[in-house]
Amino acid sequence: MSFLKFSKEKGFVLIFLSFTLLFISPLLSQSEKLLKLKKAELTLKEAKGDYERALKLKEMGLISEEEFSKKETSYLRAQVEYHEAYLSFFGSEAKVVVQSAVKWMDEKGRLHVRVSLLYSARELEALFSSGIKEELFPLNLTKEIKDIHVSLLSDGFIVSDPYQRRIESLSIGESKDLDFILLKDVESLYVSIFYLGREERVAVYLLKEGSSNLVTMSSSQFSQEAELGGEAVYQLSLERYTREGSNFRLALYGVPDEISYEFFDPVSQARLSQIRFPEGVTSMKMNLRLFLPKNPSKIQIDKPIKFYALCLGEEEWKKFLSSQNIESIKSGKLSLEIVPKGVGRIEISAENLYHEIKVGENISMEIKIKNSGTRRLDGIKVMVDLPLGWRGEIEPELIETLEQEKERIVKVKFIPPEDVSVGDYEPKIKAESLSGGKRIESDEKVVRVHISSRTNILGITVLILILIGIMVGIVWFGIKLTRR
Repeated sequence: MSFLKFSKEKGFVLIFLSFTLLFISPLLSQSEKLLKLKKAELTLKEAKGDYERALKLKEMGLISEEEFSKKETSYLRAQVEYHEAYLSFFGSEAKVVVQSAVKWMDEKGRLHVRVSLLYSARELEALFSSGIKEELFPLNLTKEIKDIHVSLLSDGFIVSDPYQRRIESLSIGESKDLDFILLKDVESLYVSIFYLGREERVAVYLLKEGSSNLVTMSSSQFSQEAELGGEAVYQLSLERYTREGSNFRLALYGVPDEISYEFFDPVSQARLSQIRFPEGVTSMKMNLRLFLPKNPSKIQIDKPIKFYALCLGEEEWKKFLSSQNIESIKSGKLSLEIVPKGVGRIEISAENLYHEIKVGENISMEIKIKNSGTRRLDGIKVMVDLPLGWRGEIEPELIETLEQEKERIVKVKFIPPEDVSVGDYEPKIKAESLSGGKRIESDEKVVRVHISSRTNILGITVLILILIGIMVGIVWFGIKLTRR
């Protein structure tokens, strides 16, 4: 009894250290481990016999306290060596393993991960069944692991709610399930398990629960702006939670009739109305394109339009068609938003952009300023870019407002300098305005002008008179000669 008391009180630390140091001991072959175990067993029996004899001698007063302590210490050391050899032979390292990690979705559309953990120690189970005595091996140290802390990580960050769950104790062969809410949708993650003063991280690819025919949808561009008459494209990511190869219908809910749409494959550009996941494929990419009308009658500019993209199995699709209640759909829907934007466009036109004038003349022309966009134009200013020394006159210089598809006539006058050289010139016309707080500019219109020299009428008249006089003189001189 005194030995057992000493073992439990003074030898407990050495026994526990031997159990702990086993996990970092070098690897040995099974034959070497068996030889080490046999040697430790013989040493233990010899040390036990010496200790029992020394105990009797001590009771009889025939041995000193120092000699008895030496025998007692040798016996305890032999116990520790035997424990190490026994554990090393069975290869019994207490280990918590991840049996499974399953991603699933609840009725509210939230993603969960259910992690199943197991205290796996087949060698320790064999040790228990071997009938080893408690005095040779402290079985209570290995029967269960206490205070196990579990977290889910991705890219170094915890992605679960709660951040950590605790298991008070886990017995050999016992498994427990822990449920986490995913804060970020991931395909794989690390399961961090902290126990016995150490942390283990297990990389797992999440399984999908196949109990229901569900598909989740997500998009990083869930809210977009698009001009009237333009289009918007949403990139969609789909993930299924079924192992069956079911068909899923694609549709939109809540989109005005004036907006048309199409689902299409981003690679082949093929239009889609249904999809089917190939065997072994759990995720898919798809695009949604919206076409906005140029002149809507019901759509309001800058007012967000919220709608849903749907990807439903046959049963869910039939239920939705009969109820038309979007709230009844728990999965397979994605809330999206489109904000129609109107933008004014300035269009300049003229009947003639080519003019021929002579030196000293001016060019007067009319141009049309038209709002060909989808929003009102404010503060339209017409400007001219002139050659060196030219002047320009514009009437009116400023158009306060111009509604969609409306136009105004603007008079433009180009005045070359008096000493302008003969040749070709290209003055330019452009306009700028504000539309919805944005600056809008038109394309430049180039006016081609050819300037020729002015005709000298007086000089030509004098020359003609001189020629006429010469011809009259010749005729008169000829007539006079014939009369002689």
